[in-house]
This record gives sequence, C-alpha cells and structure tokens, in this order.
Amino acid sequence: MKFNLIALLALFSLATSNVIASDNEFKPSIGKRIVGGVEAEQDAWPWITALVYTYEELSTSLEVDSVSYTSDSFTGSPGGTVTGLLMSCGLGDAECDAEGQICLIQRGEINFSDKALNCESGGGVGVIIYNNEDGIISGTLGDDFAGTIPVVSVIQTDGELLLDKVGTTASIEVATSAELIQSSTCGGSLIGDRWVLTASHCVDGPNSEFLKVNVGEYDLSDGAENALEIKNIYMHGEYDDEALVNDVALIELVEPVSTPTVSLGSGTTTSQAVTDNSMVTVMGWGGREGYAAGAGPTSDFPDVLHQVDLTLFSNQQCADMMAEQQGITEDVTAEEMGIAPVMICAGTYDGGKGSCQGDSGGPLVVDSNGEFQQIGVVSWGIGCAAQGYPGVYARVSEFLPWINGITEGIAMQQNLNLGYIPSATALSTYISVSNNSAVSTTLTLTAESSNYEIDSSDCANLAPGASCDALVTVSSSGARNLDTYINVTADDASITTTRTKVTAISINASNNIGTEFTANGDVAWFTGGDAIWSENPTDDGVRSGTIDNLQKSVLLAQVTGEGKFSFEWSVSSEENVDDPESPYDALYIYLNGELYDFISGEVDFTTVELELGEGINFIAWVYEKDPYTMEFEDTGYLKNVVFDATNVTNPTTPTGTGTTNKNARERSALGFGAFMLIMLPALVAIRRRKF
Repeated sequence: MKFNLIALLALFSLATSNVIASDNEFKPSIGKRIVGGVEAEQDAWPWITALVYTYEELSTSLEVDSVSYTSDSFTGSPGGTVTGLLMSCGLGDAECDAEGQICLIQRGEINFSDKALNCESGGGVGVIIYNNEDGIISGTLGDDFAGTIPVVSVIQTDGELLLDKVGTTASIEVATSAELIQSSTCGGSLIGDRWVLTASHCVDGPNSEFLKVNVGEYDLSDGAENALEIKNIYMHGEYDDEALVNDVALIELVEPVSTPTVSLGSGTTTSQAVTDNSMVTVMGWGGREGYAAGAGPTSDFPDVLHQVDLTLFSNQQCADMMAEQQGITEDVTAEEMGIAPVMICAGTYDGGKGSCQGDSGGPLVVDSNGEFQQIGVVSWGIGCAAQGYPGVYARVSEFLPWINGITEGIAMQQNLNLGYIPSATALSTYISVSNNSAVSTTLTLTAESSNYEIDSSDCANLAPGASCDALVTVSSSGARNLDTYINVTADDASITTTRTKVTAISINASNNIGTEFTANGDVAWFTGGDAIWSENPTDDGVRSGTIDNLQKSVLLAQVTGEGKFSFEWSVSSEENVDDPESPYDALYIYLNGELYDFISGEVDFTTVELELGEGINFIAWVYEKDPYTMEFEDTGYLKNVVFDATNVTNPTTPTGTGTTNKNARERSALGFGAFMLIMLPALVAIRRRKF
C-alpha cells in the first residue's frame, strides 16, 4: 500500500507543539527536550553545547499581603525597593492620586512609560503592570524614561488576583544593575576546536544572527558571560524544512576553544549499533513532561542538563511501531512513514522516555568500545516520549563527507535565498568562500543555470584560513523559478569542496495594480507566484490570489530612494494558537530579502511603517499556506500604501487580534540595507550577510 508522504507528515511533530487538526490529523511540530531522564553529572559531557540568546535583565521581587508573586522587569526601569499600600489605577491613562502607594495598572491603550509617569506624578512610589492577555510582558520604558520609581510586570491571572488585594501592603524590589542571563533554544556538540554540530531547524530563522554558543554548559542559570560569538552558520544545502530531511547544520565560532570534542560515529559503527538495538543516550535542557501524539505542549523545564538512555531502532522497526500505533495494517516502508535513510530512530517500546521540545540539535551518542561517539542529532518526533513513537534523529554518518568538506575543505554558504526579484532586472550579491584546508589554492565558481554569472577572480591563490568574495549576478527576462546550484572547483583536486543551493523567483511587472494604488513616490509593482494579487474594490486596495495548500501568492514593490514607506495590511487565515511563532497560514513581509514580520489568523487592518535606505529597496508581501487546512477567507489584504521620500522616522509595527511575529519586529532594523545600483543601470546588489 502506498502512502502520500505529505499526508503522513501531518502526523509528525515538526513544530513546537501539537494540536489536533481533525479527527485523524495532527499539525506538525519540531523541537525536542528530555522526558523521563535524570540529571547529568557535571563535566560528564564536556563537549555538550547550548545554543543561547543572552540579554541583560533586572532582577525583581514582588510581595503583596505577605504572598510572593513572580514578576518581570521593564527595560529602563529605575532600581530600588519600595513599600506601600496597593492601589488600583485602572489603565493608568491619567494621573492617579496615589500618594505613598503602589499603583496596580492594567496593560493597554497607552505606553508603559506614560502609565508609570502618571502614577509617579500622583505621588505613587512603585508600579505593577499586569497583562491583558495570556503570557508575560516583555516591555521597555524607553532609553529616555524620566521616571524615578521602580516598575514591574505580572501575568494576567496574578494581576486579577491582586485586584482583590487592593488596600493591603505591597513591596517591590528592582535591582539597580542588570544581570546577564541566557535562554537556551537548542543543543549542539563541539566536534572541532571551532565547530559545533546542530540541527538546521535550530538556526533556520530571522533571529539566528543573535544566537551565541555556550560550550561545555551544564547549569543555564549561570555562565551567560561564557557564551561565544558565532562567525558563520552553514545549514545543509539540501535541508527540507517540511520533511526535516538533512536536518543538520555547522556553526563556526569566532575563536577556537580548547574544550574536548566528541567523536563522530562512522557508518560501520552506526549500522552495527542499529543491528544490535544498542543502548544510546541523548541529553539536553528543558521540559520533562511527555505527551501523546496530538497533545502537548510540554512543561517543567530544568536549568541543569538532563540525559536519558534509549534503545536504538532500525528505520523499519521505527516505521512499523508508528504504523501500528496509527492503526495501519498494511506493510509500509520507512520512507513512506517519513523516515528517510539519512535519519535514525531511538526510544522505548513503552514510551515515557525520550526527547521533546527544545533539545533539537543535541547529540545522540553510543558507547563504542568504551568511547562515546555521536551517531545522531535530535530532529523530530510525534508527541514527546509517546508510546509507539520513537524520536527521529539525523544520522550523523550520512553527513560525514559534508561535515569534512566544510570543516577541512572549501566552505561556502550552503543556502542563498535571493527571494523575489523583478523580471528584466539584474540582481547582484556576494557569496563568501573560505579555505579551511591546509594548502593554498585557486578557486573557480560556476552556476548550473545560464541565468547566473559569477566573478570569482577574488578567489585566486587563496591561502589556508583565508576567505574571498565571489560576485553572483542573476537576471531573467520573464517570470520563472531561478533556483540553481553554485559549484566550486579547486585547482588542487585533493581539496574537498561544497556547493551552494540558490533560490530565487522572478516576478513580472503587474498590469492590474496601477499607480493609483500608491499615493506617491517611485514605486513599481510586480505580482506572481501560484496566483497573482488583484484589486480589491471594497477597500481601494489589493488582495492575494486564490491558492491551495503549499502555494504562495506574491506581491512585490520595487521602491527607489530613501524614505518612509507605510501601508495597512490585514489577513484572514488559519492560525496556530498554541504556537504563535509557527503559523499555519500567514501573510509575510520581506524587506530586501529579510523576513520583517508576519500576521496570521483574523487580523484587522493595521498600519506598518518601514524605514528605507538609499538606492533600490524590494518589499515583498507573500500569502502562504501550509499543507493542511483551508479556513476563513484564506486571503491577505493591502491598502493605503504611501512612500514619502522626505520624512524618515523610526518604523512602527502592527497589532491585531491574530498572530504577529514579535521576534521579526524586534529585529526589523537589523537586516539588509537598501539594494545599491552597481556595474549596470539595471544591476542592483545585496549587501553581504554573515552566514
């Protein structure tokens, strides 16, 4: 019996949580953490690595009526300790008569700084702001906050409890100096003095440029100051973010470290371990609460490294267990169940032990003649430690040539996404090439498509440890897929090389979206993809085209000149309410090839302002669907587009009743600069990025 792989993937855990999509379909979820394990011994795994974000945070404490509550700080809050009677000041949108008291204020309508100042101007000595929705508040009072009283935040449920405590004594403490802390997103392993092996899906996102690496980490509650800077990230060129095939990546550190490294298991070692159903160990930080397929999410995240022992299964054994659990009685192959030859499985027959959200990228090791060798990288699973669903890992031995090619040969950026470009326009960008071999060499770069030209003259006589930049130019006379590969050849045949997968799509100029759509400015419009955008007479704007699952509708603006670009956007789509940062169907915006933001769900029209640099800027709106469900209008909308080349202000971002990507908003000013005209009147260049 044959099975549709995409349909089967609907059953797999490929995002951060599982939710039931229908009676027999699960939404995908990625990320793993340890369930059913024990605390690891300190220094037992010296090469274990945590991928972390570091940030400064003011420690806080809050006590009301002799009961302690969890609180969080606001960036820019004054430090100090205060005590007073608790008083409700509503939304804090006006001066509150709070002489000597602590103001309890609900989030909403006005800035946090204004709420705090309205409390202080009325004589208040401290502020508690509680959320008006689920979750914590990650807010700022601004760099120029003029207040002098401490300000903390609490979650919505605690704030509502505190309303019943009005009139009792409250105490607030905010530290006078910030502490550097870290939060772990994934794991990894040190395989060389400056090389960390992890999963591609751990570094496949707009915030990866902010990642750091903490090698030999054990307790996440301290040691943030030891986090190391990243020089380059190499995702596997054939990584598939839907099926999680080739889910491996290499991180190159700025400086080498002297920490011991882990050995990588060979194909022979791995095959024998699979044949023997050997005991293996996986380790990581995070939620220890398992859940069944379709349930979740996990919880109970520890700071201290945990490990768990599992049984190694063959891919077919793994597929048979999954099929039985799903009630499939026909014979199935491992690949029909989504388990590719580049994967490996580990778990238990009865469940209760395994990896779960957040351990992604971490190592799966086996004891081979007294030496632990890494044979897997945590990738995906169905549920967490669920019976009949072993975890699935990238099979390290399958990637040894690729790993050696990057770390000991000629390394290039493995994925180059040029995004959407106008037809009849030549777009140029640089690709960095590094010689990690031990000998000097001259390199030649060539593309497999005639739409590309490459100037690799800078890569002659490249010394060991040196890098060069090759100029890549792409052009197209019409709308088409411009995907290709860039290959590199060394004049010394003994040097291993890698290649780069290039993704680009050219879009035709639009005939149905005229100049009246833009209030002013030099803007050219293009539309394409699986369906074009068209005019929407009901609101004098445009709407995305009708698409099916796994399709896109693209609108592209080419904007010439520096200035403020503003618009209103809206969307009606299926929303992932359990994990807002992993939407199902969404309207995305890309600024000069970088993801800027997205909205998903039922989001009313909201205004966005973009600050554009000199030269030519490309702004793309892409309505995109996942492989599963059709809900609501399945449409993105855009209206009231204005480009003002004379008024540059800080960008603002949308808020709506659905999902918005807060992480993308926070980094909006950190992507590419404007495109620049070079070489030819129609030629534009993307500034190089760290990869």
